[in-house]
Amino acid sequence: MKRIKAIREHRLVGNGSCTSVDECWTDAEILEFLDKYRIESPEGAVKWALEQEGMWREKGLNCSSGEPDCPLVESYRQWEVDVKGA
Repeated sequence: MKRIKAIREHRLVGNGSCTSVDECWTDAEILEFLDKYRIESPEGAVKWALEQEGMWREKGLNCSSGEPDCPLVESYRQWEVDVKGA
């Protein structure tokens, strides 16, 4: 459960973050995925969660109009800033 705790307590993807990991993945689903891909450390689990959210936002970006004021573009840009500051 250390891996789940590390994810759920992380400021960018943890509880209350409104990210895909927070809102869409149950603890059991996360553990199943982490075990399947042999991600065994809490640090590796957080890295996975950050990458998962980054891909989620990139998918949104790929569906956007590309206009600078598009909220999907802004969401992706903000995510990049937040991850660099983490």
